[in-house]
Amino acid sequence: MGTVTEDQAKELVDALARQLLAQARPSRLVCGISGGADSTLALLVCLRARELKRDLEVLAVHCIHGLDADDPIWLDHCKKLCSRVGVELETPRLHIVYGNGRSPEEVSRAERYSALLSRLHGGMLVLGHQADDMVESFLLALKRGSGPNGLSGMSYITRDNRGTIIRPLLNLHKKEIESIIKALGFTFVYDISNSYLKFERNFIRLKVLPLLRTRFAGIDKAVLRSQKLCRYEHTLALERASEILEKVRIPSQKRFRVLCGTQREELSCAKVAALDTASAYMTLWVYLEKYTTLPPECSVVEEVLRLCGAASDQNGVVKLEDLEVRRQSDHLMVVDPLPEPPYPGVYSIAPGQSLELGAFVYRLVPSFDKRRAFAAERELRLDFTATGSVKLHPVWRDHSRELKKLYQECSIVYWERAIYPLVRGSDQRILALGGCFACRGSQEDQDLYELSIIIKK
Repeated sequence: MGTVTEDQAKELVDALARQLLAQARPSRLVCGISGGADSTLALLVCLRARELKRDLEVLAVHCIHGLDADDPIWLDHCKKLCSRVGVELETPRLHIVYGNGRSPEEVSRAERYSALLSRLHGGMLVLGHQADDMVESFLLALKRGSGPNGLSGMSYITRDNRGTIIRPLLNLHKKEIESIIKALGFTFVYDISNSYLKFERNFIRLKVLPLLRTRFAGIDKAVLRSQKLCRYEHTLALERASEILEKVRIPSQKRFRVLCGTQREELSCAKVAALDTASAYMTLWVYLEKYTTLPPECSVVEEVLRLCGAASDQNGVVKLEDLEVRRQSDHLMVVDPLPEPPYPGVYSIAPGQSLELGAFVYRLVPSFDKRRAFAAERELRLDFTATGSVKLHPVWRDHSRELKKLYQECSIVYWERAIYPLVRGSDQRILALGGCFACRGSQEDQDLYELSIIIKK
């Protein structure tokens, strides 16, 4: 695209706005603006969409990073721009603390997205990413060793657990966007940090791409075509993996009992391990991606795959952002991290009394449950020192059984077993395994109780 006239620029903005309305059907648009050419054009597209759809809300958001001396210049420019075009502007100040393996780029990006997405309120986020960004992202993903998902780049519309993100400028290059902005009579600011070679993206933009373009004139088109093919292949792989996922799920009635946190779907480790490597990898990727804000890393998926293939008596845990992936027998599950269990010991408790032990609250509450209720004296003991070899006689069994076997029978996962105490009477007789079942002979003609276990917020 050469020189752009004002009429041509208006036609382009109009076309982009109509495409946005047709594909996204928004009721509210939140546009992230920096003051640069890309985000300025993204905002103008949003405003043209508002002219075409009168009830459309538009909000501009400029994030103040606090890392550059030019912050006030960009802020002042954005205020003047929004005043000129008649759009509301919000200017959140980010709290950026980097280190411990996290770069300023990574932290800034995460904080910026958090600030923008928190303002959606059911709307959609509009960002000014363009074709040059796509090419740079491809090379960055290649450097990181990404698969088809990472190499596929950004989509026009992304819908995930964060919300809906629209990138209307992906078919335009930076020079084209600058020509359009100038033709429309607008100015933009240049971020001096875009020249800092310490940032990987800038190094690729300023050093690697110019060299590639000198030798390979069509490198940009080739990269964008490769991204499209990767996106197609990844989409097909997801469809196939989603079908397999249905076959390796464990039915809800056969799942283990997880007290701490949200109960999530469980997979059969044996069925996953029996798949070919490609199918197993993609199936786990689809499973884990449901619980992460960003696509799961290759190394994490591979760790989980190894966990599925390990011997069934081997315990293991894989970190998944602020969650954990654990295995219990043949069951693979995503769980919340377990708070520190009560310190091993014996504690007194009486009916109606609450006992706080770390993150847990224990309470004897009235009950008519034939499986869990037991007769309570004035004072009982909660015993957290029992070993798996202790034998108990649940009310529903004809014979007693070792505690370690009863844990399995009651579907209690191994990492939560320290939460459940033995409930003893004053004569040391075992009345119940707290919160799970009562023992034979514990339900005399008295007021019956069960042990409630609650995790403090």
